Amino acid sequence: MVVYADILVILNVIVDYFLIAVSAAVLRLKVSLWRQLAAALAGGLSSLYIFAPDLGAAVGFLYRTAVCAVMTLCAFGFKSLKRFLRSAGVLLLVTCAYGGIMTALWTFFRPKGMTVINSVVYFSISPAVLIGASAAAYLLYMLLSSVFSRTSKFAGRCSVTVSADNKSVTMDGIVDTGNSIKDVFGNSEVIIADEEYIEALFGSTDPISSEQLKKRYRIMPCSTVSGGGTLDGFRCDSATVSDGEHTVKLDKPILAVSKTPLKDDYQAIVNPVIFM
Repeated sequence: MVVYADILVILNVIVDYFLIAVSAAVLRLKVSLWRQLAAALAGGLSSLYIFAPDLGAAVGFLYRTAVCAVMTLCAFGFKSLKRFLRSAGVLLLVTCAYGGIMTALWTFFRPKGMTVINSVVYFSISPAVLIGASAAAYLLYMLLSSVFSRTSKFAGRCSVTVSADNKSVTMDGIVDTGNSIKDVFGNSEVIIADEEYIEALFGSTDPISSEQLKKRYRIMPCSTVSGGGTLDGFRCDSATVSDGEHTVKLDKPILAVSKTPLKDDYQAIVNPVIFM
């Protein structure tokens, strides 16, 4: 079969775009169109490896690892090593799932118009068919994800900036119904956050350390699967929460100190009702 480099790159850019979109959905990250296109282009150009001589499994593995790293950086950036490795791992798993399906299809059925060289899949089929199939697979994933997701339809990533006394801290957060704490007295919005970020904002989480902090202190009732309890809370001056599409400004919200450290890739949890 004759392999055309232009068709090879174009088709792989299209497929890689959908792989990035699925990976972002799994990670619950909002990725800009330009980042997705940059990552897809990097993946598409990497498919030219099909023309390289067979250099062995070890070289092939290193090459694919490097491509995965570049695509991850293009799509998701680098905020911390753990977040980068997590993003790269999810992209690798999604890509392996797709590649495994394609390789199995080629191995067992050898469909006309399809070949695999250096583990790179080439389709001698209509681009419209490939685009339609990739789009259908992505839409099916999103449908199943929305049906089986354990969280609210508003669940996703967000950026949270809180301010107090001319100081501010910014945290990566998630919009999740896991935060259902309510300020029963002041009816203010409540943001659950890692203790270290609250300390960075106020200088301490010990209410007796200063009169100013004592005035901000609130006891927040909460419920868990093991029973009731309380969280320490501190009233801020203001906060801004943005999910990439909507930005909400909160007046005098309360920061509740999480009893356990949150995950490394997010430091705050906000209730979905703030976007309603």
